[in-house]
Amino acid sequence: MQKIFYLFIFIIPLLAKGQTDNYWSRNFNEESSLLSGAVVGGGAGASAIFYNPASISEIEESKLSLNASLFSYEVLNSRNALGDDIDFYDSRSYVIPRFFSYMFKLKKHLNWSLEVAFLNNANFLTESTNFIDKNIDILTHEPGVERYTSFSKYSNKARDDWFGVGGSYNLNDEFVIGTSMFVSAKTNEYSYAINIEAGTNPNDVSTLTENPYFSAKYNEEEYLKFNDYRLLWKFGLLYKVSRFSVGLNFTTPSIGNIYSDGKKLFRRKSQYNISDPETGKDLPNYFITDYKEKKEVNVNSKTPLSVALGLTYYNPDKTKTLYLTAEYFAKIDPYRMVETEESDNLADGTIFETSDHNEWLTFINGARSVFNAAVGYRWILNENLMILAGFRTDFNHKKNVDFNPYVQEKTIKSFVLDKYHITSGLTINILGHDFITGFQYTLGHENGQKQYVNLSDPIEFNYEEMKALQGTRDISMQTILNSVSLYFGATINFGE
Repeated sequence: MQKIFYLFIFIIPLLAKGQTDNYWSRNFNEESSLLSGAVVGGGAGASAIFYNPASISEIEESKLSLNASLFSYEVLNSRNALGDDIDFYDSRSYVIPRFFSYMFKLKKHLNWSLEVAFLNNANFLTESTNFIDKNIDILTHEPGVERYTSFSKYSNKARDDWFGVGGSYNLNDEFVIGTSMFVSAKTNEYSYAINIEAGTNPNDVSTLTENPYFSAKYNEEEYLKFNDYRLLWKFGLLYKVSRFSVGLNFTTPSIGNIYSDGKKLFRRKSQYNISDPETGKDLPNYFITDYKEKKEVNVNSKTPLSVALGLTYYNPDKTKTLYLTAEYFAKIDPYRMVETEESDNLADGTIFETSDHNEWLTFINGARSVFNAAVGYRWILNENLMILAGFRTDFNHKKNVDFNPYVQEKTIKSFVLDKYHITSGLTINILGHDFITGFQYTLGHENGQKQYVNLSDPIEFNYEEMKALQGTRDISMQTILNSVSLYFGATINFGE
């Protein structure tokens, strides 16, 4: 069985090649996390309500499962994100409660098993700032070199908490069905700003005598914040025999907008004192800005249909168990995630650009279909100690998405990368209660991404980008993520 385990780890990336943008980045700080979530076919424990509600039936006694803490440290480095040799870097450490559930049997209806749970399905924060100050000759109508400065700031914070109830029913000794319903509370706060200025160099005496001070500017800012509450359901099936079990789980798309609040939308763009680098003629100045909040903003945050299939296989004495799971997530066609009616006084001055002014405050979203796979392994050393390990893929659903007929620039800027998770840990039984400890290592990597902006080779006005004081972006951006998480959790058993 060990050989099968290592072989499956090796071939998973080949089978499945078809953050928060990654569906499998979650951790529930329970046994299922140490098995990398490969538990749709059974063995999900307290997280059965999420992975396959039919496997809630596997409990033999009431259980209270809670997460004491989850410590994580991650480092994100995106090379050339802001230009050649101008990188985006972010690191953070955090401790966040993640999971709580209560599972119980009905004494008068032994075929029924029920569960209530609160879990964190997604949680991430990425932010960084960058400042550039250099002397270059960028303004065509000004002699000598200019002082070129740029300040950029990026922040993307997202969290998705689920509260659910579920139950399973034993049709017979082999077949079990189950369902669960969740309320999803999704929070998103995103901001991006870049302010660029090229002005007369105060150290250049010849420039100061002709023009005391001249400055050309380009500014771009956007901000989005909302809380969105929606419903979704899971439907599961579990087939069990002596040495193996097979599970199937369907997750519906999020249905219905129950409520949304905390809504704020802002976008601004301006350009001043820019001339055509070829003709030397002044280009029109412009200032475009708008802000909406609360009831003026409509939010529609979608999640996909998914289908998961799992297999759990036991050795003859059931001391060793192999877990396999694969899940398909359907495509989400591009749609308006956040929209509003723009103000009448949207722009001041002569507008130079006109192509992207329609739906100025609209943010769009969408996702490609992805297929993820996971493998887990459990070894019972004795009645009080188990070793668990696992591996899973976590492919990004935003990679190469075509957002037509919408404008690509109206998406939330994010780092598109595939992730791979390795997990391992122990479950220790003390006085009839289970304590879980372990770790997860995550590696994310992606080459050939398009730069956010090119500040290394700027020109006064770039017709290819239709932006001032910037160079043409290329696909040299390379993003690498390294993350380590430490788990600690407990399951309190109430049986005899």
